[in-house]
Amino acid sequence: HFGSRFHLCRSSSPSFGLLRCSEPLAVMSAHASKFVVMAFATLASRALGEVEQCLGTISVAGAGTLAVVATQVNMPGVPAGPVRNVGGNILPEMWGRAYFAKSCASGTYNNSDYEAWQLLGKKLTYTTELSQAGCGCNAAMYLVSMRQNSEVSGCMDYYCDANSVCGVNCHEIDIQEANKYAWHSALHKQWDGNGLAQGYGGWVRDNHFDFGRQEYGPGASCVDTNQPFQVSVAFPVNADGHLRAMDMTLSQNGKDCQIQYSMDRYPADEHFELLSQALRAGMTPVVSYWKATDMLWLDGPGLGDGPCREDTVQCGTSPQFYGFSIEDAA
Repeated sequence: HFGSRFHLCRSSSPSFGLLRCSEPLAVMSAHASKFVVMAFATLASRALGEVEQCLGTISVAGAGTLAVVATQVNMPGVPAGPVRNVGGNILPEMWGRAYFAKSCASGTYNNSDYEAWQLLGKKLTYTTELSQAGCGCNAAMYLVSMRQNSEVSGCMDYYCDANSVCGVNCHEIDIQEANKYAWHSALHKQWDGNGLAQGYGGWVRDNHFDFGRQEYGPGASCVDTNQPFQVSVAFPVNADGHLRAMDMTLSQNGKDCQIQYSMDRYPADEHFELLSQALRAGMTPVVSYWKATDMLWLDGPGLGDGPCREDTVQCGTSPQFYGFSIEDAA
């Protein structure tokens, strides 16, 4: 989600701590201009329409066979990078973004084609690999309310998110925004571009990291990001059928410890009513890869011992996403 995050402010609510938020317009515009220059420098030789749109299918246990649909436009006026599907392994190259769908017709996009996973009471599991993603790189896997969006958007593909990157706003749940040093998950109701994040690195809920470099990172004890690892996210419900929390687990084959944390409060949607409605209606899975020289909100020191002091944007090869499955939450 290129350009979808800005910088920090302190909330007056102690339950929020430090949150990501927009800077003054002139500063924000400077950052946006830098993002666009960086994207155009990377994509100068690629014209709109040159990215392969229909990338074949993947098999998702519990959801069947799904099409993978790549966008042509990363943000209005900026061409997207390519995405590859290698035997069900989805690899977005820099500035690439792809959606899971029921079908794909090359040359056209239709919101009714997009998959809409109804994940209340369910658990989603997949494997990711991001060993080449350094400070300032963002390998993302998230959910947005694209099926319900009838506005074609400035990206001409009906894309929407909580930061209106393509000009249309909608609910967004970030399961993974990460590189090999840092990891965030975040909740965003519609129009809440700041959201509330948890994980390790940068700015998180209550300024408290849920884990650290000993547990997560290159050579770490629980998740060694030099190797692929598994991500599980559960959406348990309460007696009324509303979302109770978003429960995250990061694990790795051969390791005897896991990283676990629960996103059990979100003051912007206090009883999870809006996000419960979004999950019940169904949300579209998205994977993307982008970079920025000011992504310390994700991987910086924050108020603790976050991993990066400078975003060097050494992003290497594509991250990987594969082995998706859906089952009932415990």
